[in-house]
Amino acid sequence: MIDLHTHTCCSDGADSVEALLRRAEEMKLSVLSITDHNTVAAYRGRGISEYSGTLIPGVEITCMYQGEVVEVLGYGYRLADMEVELSRHVLTFAEKQRREFELICAALRRAGAAFDPAEISFDPTKESSRKAFLRHLNQFPENRRFFSSDETWQSSKAFTREEIYNPESRLYVDEAPLYPDVRTAVEMIHRSGGIAFLAHLYIYAHAPEFRRRLWEIVREFGLDGVECAHSAFTAEQILDLNGFCREHGLLRSGGSDYHGSRKPGVSLGTGRGQLDITEEYLKEWPGDKRRGWETDGILPPPQV
Repeated sequence: MIDLHTHTCCSDGADSVEALLRRAEEMKLSVLSITDHNTVAAYRGRGISEYSGTLIPGVEITCMYQGEVVEVLGYGYRLADMEVELSRHVLTFAEKQRREFELICAALRRAGAAFDPAEISFDPTKESSRKAFLRHLNQFPENRRFFSSDETWQSSKAFTREEIYNPESRLYVDEAPLYPDVRTAVEMIHRSGGIAFLAHLYIYAHAPEFRRRLWEIVREFGLDGVECAHSAFTAEQILDLNGFCREHGLLRSGGSDYHGSRKPGVSLGTGRGQLDITEEYLKEWPGDKRRGWETDGILPPPQV
């Protein structure tokens, strides 16, 4: 079993790098990739080179497409080059959370929602403000009218994807000032020597439209492949994307999107119990992209 989509506390996961690697060892994962959001700091960790399996360098770059927040996964890059690209094009995790907080406040004011920014507490070094906003908005029953469904009123995941990130929502937040666009994200990965994949297609607010236009999107931005297996996907969706990639000669990726205790019910490797991703996915990858640190080695931390 392999898992090519995981997160640590270097972004929004709960586990330390060491804890994630220990869990992967216990599960006997043959291939692992840590794909933290907009950072590769995990690969500077002390225990990273001691992992007994194959560790493919990964990253998940948050970006914008047609007004919606989407993600692109990058693998097999040169670490130092990716660090430079991220420093040039992406906000730090904490700075992004602070700026998003202000954008959400502005959107709520425009909508006429009842809320008090002074009462919304979160740690920008560890988490997004979105969960805190939802908890706070729930304290005012009159805010329910701004939400499109009971699910978005109750679930922070649905609130994020169907309200905050959805241009058709009354609570939409234009996050373009926070992120690069898809083309820039793909170029960042390619300049760093990596390969780029569209992440978790079926979780987006405009997933049906994106699926209809998927081949057009892939060609427009030069994506190398698509994430075909994910914890949020049904068996039918996994089958669909695997078939799409085979039809068009694209590379495939897949993973749990593990976040530890921050995503209860999502387990490393198996997701919500429906995943069993094998090394078959990697057979189509260029050889130097699937060997990971076995050949690249860990670069020493920059000297300050």
